[in-house]
Amino acid sequence: MDLIPHITRTGYDVSTLVAARKLLFVGAISVCIAVLGLLLWFKAEMFNNVGPHPSNWAGYDALNFIGLFSFGVFSTLGVSLLYVGTSTLACIHGGILGLILMGMLGLVFVVLGGLGAVWGSETMQCLAVFCTGSTASTNRGGRPEAGVAFRSGLGLAAFLSFVPIGVVILFQAARRVFGVDPFWTGHKGRRFVSDRFAPLLRFLFAVAFVSFWAVVSLYMPNSLESFLPVRIARNARMLSSHNYTLCRTEPHTYTCPDLPWSWIRTRNLVINDEVVLKAYPSNLIFYGYLFVILLTTALIRSFRYGRRFLKRRCPVLRDYTYGEVGFLFLTFSMIVLFFLYWIQGHNFKQRYTDISNDTVSSERWYRSMGQLAVAFLSLSIFPVSRYSVLHSILGTSWESSIWVHRLLGYGALLGIVGHAIGWYVRCFELGVFPQGIFSIPAVDPPGNRDDYTIPLITLTTLFSLVSTIIFALEPLRRRFYELFYYAHIVTFYMLVPVVLWHAASAWEYFLPGLTIWFLDWLLRIYRRGSTVDLVSATASGSFVEIRFRHGSLGALPGQFVFVNVPNISLLQWHPFSIMCEHEGYYLLYIKSMGEGTWTEKLGKLVCRRGLKFKLYVEGPCGRALDINEHQNILFVAGGIGITPCASVYSHICDRMALGLRSPTPMLLWSVRDRELLLLMSQLWQGGDLSAVSTSSTIEEAPSDRIQVFFTGGCNVEDGEYTCVVNERMDIFDRIPQVIAGKDPRTVLLFACGPPGLVELARSVAHSLGVDFHQETFLL
Repeated sequence: MDLIPHITRTGYDVSTLVAARKLLFVGAISVCIAVLGLLLWFKAEMFNNVGPHPSNWAGYDALNFIGLFSFGVFSTLGVSLLYVGTSTLACIHGGILGLILMGMLGLVFVVLGGLGAVWGSETMQCLAVFCTGSTASTNRGGRPEAGVAFRSGLGLAAFLSFVPIGVVILFQAARRVFGVDPFWTGHKGRRFVSDRFAPLLRFLFAVAFVSFWAVVSLYMPNSLESFLPVRIARNARMLSSHNYTLCRTEPHTYTCPDLPWSWIRTRNLVINDEVVLKAYPSNLIFYGYLFVILLTTALIRSFRYGRRFLKRRCPVLRDYTYGEVGFLFLTFSMIVLFFLYWIQGHNFKQRYTDISNDTVSSERWYRSMGQLAVAFLSLSIFPVSRYSVLHSILGTSWESSIWVHRLLGYGALLGIVGHAIGWYVRCFELGVFPQGIFSIPAVDPPGNRDDYTIPLITLTTLFSLVSTIIFALEPLRRRFYELFYYAHIVTFYMLVPVVLWHAASAWEYFLPGLTIWFLDWLLRIYRRGSTVDLVSATASGSFVEIRFRHGSLGALPGQFVFVNVPNISLLQWHPFSIMCEHEGYYLLYIKSMGEGTWTEKLGKLVCRRGLKFKLYVEGPCGRALDINEHQNILFVAGGIGITPCASVYSHICDRMALGLRSPTPMLLWSVRDRELLLLMSQLWQGGDLSAVSTSSTIEEAPSDRIQVFFTGGCNVEDGEYTCVVNERMDIFDRIPQVIAGKDPRTVLLFACGPPGLVELARSVAHSLGVDFHQETFLL
């Protein structure tokens, strides 16, 4: 859920106050439902009945399950809404009262995290990963091990999430008092290209991060229900074996994870008597893939030619660069090997022994498809982090990686559907279809009657399929983007904990990406707490120009920010390209997208209230263009797509004026709105880069660095703009003319605008053999 930073009282209206109170009320109701649901779940027998238990014992009933499901649905949603409502009220009231509210909010999160540490004391006493060698028993009176594991896991999750959130909020409150941002120094001192050793440090950090999770996954239990000290220690001591007699007779000492005919087998790496790393093939394939991606990309990008090579379009797959093709090849290879091991070589539930072979084809298929879904879901988390260090290493950015998230999401959907169908087939084989699918408690067989995660994952998956299939359809997503986005977020909050608890080994692949996402999320909260001072706001026709000061934003030319105006909506954040002026001052150009849209409401707000509204900015996002990679940069813009082009163009001109090494910039802009021409006039005013002229046809146009193609239906007055041509721009004709005589290897074509214009520019760039860069116009 998008969260709102603290702000001052000035600029708020009654509607904002009412909206904040509504969110606070809905959040409070949601939290109450979640707490009641959790209390109802804790009344289940698995938390209170030590046993002995009959063979058909489940440990919970339908009423207990309703409580668990209610907790899963409303807990994260309620906490998010409470944060939004409370922090917004604190900003509205301002002063000492607002500061007290912010401080109390941060303390509440820290206290809740502390209570989580108490709940999870069994595992917290050794922080889970350091429980090797533990002999402490967890089977205490009144609480079977399953109940202890759930309570301990919930407490551990609360501690690791609520405490960092609370600390970030307290930092925001402290910054409000002292007016100092300890983590940001603003634009001053920042360079357009990263420092020399920064890429190496990022790479070493990423390798250490992946290595940590890779090692931990080789000795920890594969199920969260076993995350208890004695179980963790026992699993760390176990040896992998291919002697199935030993695995049957000494199950606490030996494990046989592979079938005899597996094409790859688990090996042991004995550290000491207490820690044995078991090199499971699936883990080696998954983490080996991550290491290969990091190492190969970092090595290639350490050379200038390598960086340019990765960005060039593949002649066979013209829609993809060489870097993207390489990524797709490595990902496809990993997925194939990963799935082949699970379907062909893994010994599920130790069903194969020296005296029996209980493996069933349908069971192997649905379990393998489930693991495939887990792999895709795990990978799909990485691209959605906006400020991840991985983007710096791989040379990518959040907006340019959205297609990867979608592609991996489709793969996860394939795995989920395959897993469900295989499960249904197995239920049919056992004669329990369809009652075995939706029964609460679960039917035994094919599942275990005490496995409450089976009905839980069934209901959660049905909700996920609706939000990801129906709402994600292009027409619906474009028309009702907010519905799609928040359904997507709620689904994520519901699905991740359920999958982690339901799927064996899921945590081994989920937690690296989930950790990066959570750290990124904390950084987003903190960045949204910075002060934004409005300098000017002008509405002209369907366009709005906003100038603001943000001392710690530090945006670079070509980047963009997410903007929120609480006078319109407390929850909506929209991305816009940003233009950098002098230090700490920035410009936004926003076009209305039609009646009833957020952008249209912003235009009306500016006309009605001038500067008397609040603006919040999160960013900067996107990867800044390395201008020194090319000798010539040709910008091709359409309409409002001029914003990132103008930002980088102006920056290059500023560098040229200072005598710094810079490429030669050229700009072709097709525009039909006279108001936008007026707003962007600073591009050519005050400079002598080219003579100002007006032409009626393309043949008469001089070869200026800025050429504007006006299609607004009436001629532009002479002397107002640099080379204005009153007709449509013929890309196939104009681009070759502009770059004629230049070595194609030294030219970058930078395009931003409507999809049709960008695709034409891409085709021309490919035919001329020049490098191409596309700014994402629609997310």
